[in-house]
Amino acid sequence: MEKDIYIEGSINKYLADLAAKMPAPGGGSAAALTGALGVSLAIMVLNYTIGKEKYKEFEIELKDKLDAAKELKDKITALIDKDVQAYKKLSLTFSSQDGTVKEKALKDAAAVPIQICNHSYQAIKLCREIMDRTNKNLISDIAVAAELLSAAYYSALYNVKINLKSIKDTEFVSNINKATNEQAKDIANIKKSIINFTTKELK
Repeated sequence: MEKDIYIEGSINKYLADLAAKMPAPGGGSAAALTGALGVSLAIMVLNYTIGKEKYKEFEIELKDKLDAAKELKDKITALIDKDVQAYKKLSLTFSSQDGTVKEKALKDAAAVPIQICNHSYQAIKLCREIMDRTNKNLISDIAVAAELLSAAYYSALYNVKINLKSIKDTEFVSNINKATNEQAKDIANIKKSIINFTTKELK
């Protein structure tokens, strides 16, 4: 296994490298892992719901949601390693005097956590859409999924911001800030609605 390829390896190896005095994996990769955990929980809930007579009226919709969740899981999981690889490429430009090269590397590095944000945002919206249509015995898992996906979003956002800080393309920076600011507000509201729903169900 290559040093910067983790998704085929062990959790222990990943955690050891994350804790080690080495530049990557770091916060961006950890954010992707957190998002992958969150959407995986949503998939589990869907798997325990689909096929049950009690939820038959939602069967077709939930199967579509399951397909969407699986696709999001694959995309977020791939970013665990892509963030490591993007940082390594960026680090090679630290001593470069070529501003164009640095700018491109910074944008490429920012692109990975931006994707983590986007996918986590889509996944937490999916959680809200299924929370009242899935197995009530697993409502706590939807809440945990929402917590993880929210954490993944905001964790990735820190990595977006630190890269934007060094990017000179003001239009690019402005567009990303506008998009993420809107998403961040929406995520806070979505998470609140899921937690409120869960709290009522658990009383």
